Amino acid sequence: MMTLVKKQWMAKRKERKGFTLLEMLLVVFIIAALLLLVLPNLINQQKSVSTKTDDAFVTAVQNQVTIYTSDKNGEIPKDFGILEKANYLSSKQAKDAAKKLHLNQETGEVTLITESSSGNEQS
Repeated sequence: MMTLVKKQWMAKRKERKGFTLLEMLLVVFIIAALLLLVLPNLINQQKSVSTKTDDAFVTAVQNQVTIYTSDKNGEIPKDFGILEKANYLSSKQAKDAAKKLHLNQETGEVTLITESSSGNEQS
């Protein structure tokens, strides 16, 4: 008797087209679980790339300040606009540097400006 019921059920199953609600819910659940596993990693990768980009920019600008200082017999530029006028930085680099970086006029050291809850700090 069990085999007859099973055969009838299988015959009906073959006639139906599409997915059942349970199958659709299972697929949605699996996709959601995968997203929960992948999204935190993507966010961390974005932060890592941003940090590396900022570090590379600081290094590039620091190199240009060092070259300028060497070319001008030890004169440290007062700001990034001077480096732009002397063709050591492009206008975009000078604008970005003015927003993101601090130039110590005594030492010529370039540092990244980071925002904290108490205001602007240098890192």
